[in-house]
Amino acid sequence: MEVQEETVKKSKGERGIDGGERNERREGGGEGGREDGIGGGETKGDLATFEDLLEMAGTNGRWNIIMFIMCSIQAFISPLQSLTYQFLGATPDHWCLVPQLHQANWTQHQVISLAIPHTSNTTDEHDHCDMYNYNYTEVVEMGYEAAMLNKSTLNVLYPNPVQCLARDFNYSQYQSTVVTEWDLVCERRVIYSTTQAIVMVGKLLGYISFGYLIDKWGRRKVVLLAAVINIVSSFLIAASPTVEMYIILKGIMTAMDAGVYLALFVFVMESCAARYRAGVGAMFVIPWALGYMVAPGIAYLIRTWQLLHAVYALPTLYCIIFFWWLPESPRWLITQGRLHEALHVLTWAAKVNGRTLPTDDVILAAMTNIEKQTAIERTVEVGPEEEGWRLLKELKHFFILMLIPHLRLRTLVVFVGWFSASMVYYGVALNASNLGTDPYLYVFFGGLLEVPSYLLLWVMMVFVGRKRSLALLYFICAVCIFLVMAIMMLLPHEEGLTAVVVLSQAGKVAVTAAFQLIWAYTSELYPTRFRSLAVGQSSVCARLGSLLSPYINDILGKTSVWAPSAVFGIVSVVAAALTLTLPETRNAVLTESTKQTPKHYGTTKPQENAIIESINQTTTTNHYSNPTFDSE
Repeated sequence: MEVQEETVKKSKGERGIDGGERNERREGGGEGGREDGIGGGETKGDLATFEDLLEMAGTNGRWNIIMFIMCSIQAFISPLQSLTYQFLGATPDHWCLVPQLHQANWTQHQVISLAIPHTSNTTDEHDHCDMYNYNYTEVVEMGYEAAMLNKSTLNVLYPNPVQCLARDFNYSQYQSTVVTEWDLVCERRVIYSTTQAIVMVGKLLGYISFGYLIDKWGRRKVVLLAAVINIVSSFLIAASPTVEMYIILKGIMTAMDAGVYLALFVFVMESCAARYRAGVGAMFVIPWALGYMVAPGIAYLIRTWQLLHAVYALPTLYCIIFFWWLPESPRWLITQGRLHEALHVLTWAAKVNGRTLPTDDVILAAMTNIEKQTAIERTVEVGPEEEGWRLLKELKHFFILMLIPHLRLRTLVVFVGWFSASMVYYGVALNASNLGTDPYLYVFFGGLLEVPSYLLLWVMMVFVGRKRSLALLYFICAVCIFLVMAIMMLLPHEEGLTAVVVLSQAGKVAVTAAFQLIWAYTSELYPTRFRSLAVGQSSVCARLGSLLSPYINDILGKTSVWAPSAVFGIVSVVAAALTLTLPETRNAVLTESTKQTPKHYGTTKPQENAIIESINQTTTTNHYSNPTFDSE
């Protein structure tokens, strides 16, 4: 189609596509019009929401696709940093180190046969943490054959095994791991669980801090800052001289990764039209599944933990691309009153998409109206007399989701949902040792099955809706995990292994879809001013759940192999029931403010208005209202 071109005269104070003063706009219909057939000459009255501006710039063009692919690829990095402790910290067979026998060059078989107690008279399973308290100086002088002939006499003289202070390891499968490097077994086993728990602590701290900073600083600044620190810390971990330094750097790395992931996810969700959010939310994590599958393959080829971690760190260099290609979220820029910057981003998007925008005057006027609708107060200079209120202002902003009455119950339910999804997801994903299966294959198939779970999620979000889909996924997960528990309680390990693995992976498919769904669902439940804060604080609850999962698997699982499944099943049932109290958000427009109240809540109550007004008076940059969604 032909596109009519018209040069628009320079407007005072306005910036063009490249940030300068020239503004060249094409007006008319055809390809330059909106997808719904509206031409490029719309008035500001037709651009009442940011969604309208987004439609003008294009919602499924080259710019949108480039932004989505660029941001989602970063998800490939996350599983390499959070789901690899079974490989970095693989635990080979081990037994007590007996210095005298080691110095005498006794073989592994000889040491275990003489010095290590057996856990059962009917099996060859030996103890890992205790040894016989013989006089090993005399034993060395006797020699292995003579000592074995006199073992009964030695047991009479030294009847009680003792706990050893150091272990020896079987290095036939692994040249070195975090466990063998720092002896993280027996009484030091809790430190091993901490090497994974710190990943969740790092994510928790990352979501707490960056969930707030994303709203204060913007999406782009957070991505760039966190990416640089993530790259540096990722490579430094491979050179950690002590386990304490390893844990600290691991926490920093995962906190930064959380910041990058959260900011990019929010940017992508804010930059797509409502009709595409289901697909975008589901497809955003496909690279996560690919990274999940690649992780065990790399670990299978590299058997030294330092080199393995360095290879896992290499993909973080990809984040350098964001310095050149990642723009700021135009939706966030408008809420901050940075209209010319938002105009610049939308102009760039329209140019790449081959779309037509109205003149700068029309776009800026529409943005001004949108900004007024959000009722955001401009940042003001804080006088000396207000210095004492700074902390109060920040605290009120941080806890705003709990201070507004009609958001309080919703937020608590969302928090429980995130907590449950994360605990069960990481608990099932990292439970290969308790299930007695090969960790490489178990993790690989876990990653492989993430792809159909995302595709299943896409279909469910479109045709079933958010609320019912999430509740159903939690329930399916609970059923599968309870069946795993029953099989492990009632059948011998060899007979029930196949069923246990199949059901565990089926439960993981369900909880994987639930975990991703609650990310997208939460971003739809809150308006722009609260969106990053809600997702960030919810992610904190998720990290609390995932923080518990390694201790549940490693410590509770040692007590009873089916006990972790019982915990994960109960948590899933509770989450399924609570999810039914949330409103449906399918096909709802992302809100900028909270002026309109959901139908099922009725009108805003006077006490809520009082709380909101109080917060507005003590917060320099935020104005709070209520989100708009139709309930089912």
